[in-house]
Order: sequence, then C-alpha cells, then structure tokens
Amino acid sequence: MYARVLGLLLCLLLILPAARADLPSPLRSEATSLKRVGEGRLTFLGFGVYRASLWSADGKVPESSPRNALALSLWYERAFKRQQLIDITRNEWERLSLAPAGTRDTWARQLDAIWRDVAKGDNLTALVIPDGETRFYDGTRLLGRITDPGFGPAYVAIWLDERSAVADLRKALIGLGSR
Repeated sequence: MYARVLGLLLCLLLILPAARADLPSPLRSEATSLKRVGEGRLTFLGFGVYRASLWSADGKVPESSPRNALALSLWYERAFKRQQLIDITRNEWERLSLAPAGTRDTWARQLDAIWRDVAKGDNLTALVIPDGETRFYDGTRLLGRITDPGFGPAYVAIWLDERSAVADLRKALIGLGSR
C-alpha cells in the first residue's frame, strides 16, 4: 500500500512541472494582447515554491525600460503570509540596490495595503504599465495599484535583473530554457 501511494506521489511530481502558469482570468480579459515570453518553476530543496510566467506585448524579452505593458504572474505552490512576501521583496530590492531605503519603505507600505496572505494554488500577478502604474491581481480581481512609475521596473527586476537570486528561473522567464 505504501509503495503504491509513493508511486502515485512521484507520478504527480513528474506532472507538476509541466503545468502552465497562465494569466489569471481578470487580467486575460484586460490584457488580451499579452503573449507569453517564458515560464518556469521556483523550487527550494526540491519543494515547489511557485510557478512563474512573464508576458509582454510581443512575446519577447522586454528592454530595460519597456515601451509596452509587461506582466509577471506567480502561482503559489505553498502558503506565505503577506509580511513574508513583503520582507522577501524588500530584501531583494536592497540586495540589488534598486531604490533608496526611503523609497523601498514607501513601496513596502503600499504593498502591505494591497497584498494578502497566499495559499497553495493562489495567484499574484503584476501588470506593469510603462512610465505608469503597476496593478496587482489575484485569480479573481484587481487587488490594487501602485502609481509610482519606478515601482514596476524595480519589482520585476527581482526576477529579470542579471544579478537575480533566482538565475535559473530568470533564464526560463526570458525564454532561455525551461525549469
């Protein structure tokens, strides 16, 4: 019996990486012109953290200052408290020197008002409007907006910067391989 259950779990683990990380339904209707650039999966010690996908207007890797909308979608494979997500985000901004400390603090307060705890299967997607706001969605609705035009590029840089802590996922997101 134990061997049969273990075998089933292993089969499921082999299938999971093939699952696609699509845009959530409210964003699909709003940003129908976005095309997938790449997708991948972040794991830690062999356990899934989230599946991620990057979207742009032409399906190509965005420039450092994109001229068209860009979306980064995360489908969580485990639960996180809102404060954990904010702390991880703030730490990466600091590590990458993406904004002054005061700006990072302001952005973290704004995220605290928008984000919520996530459970396994939940989605959090950022839609970055060039030289404009960043909108956050979950699987069902718009969660909120950050109007600082510097926020969106700093947020997606966590995954797209060449110094990203998730280098393999970065490669998959920009279409240089899958993970």
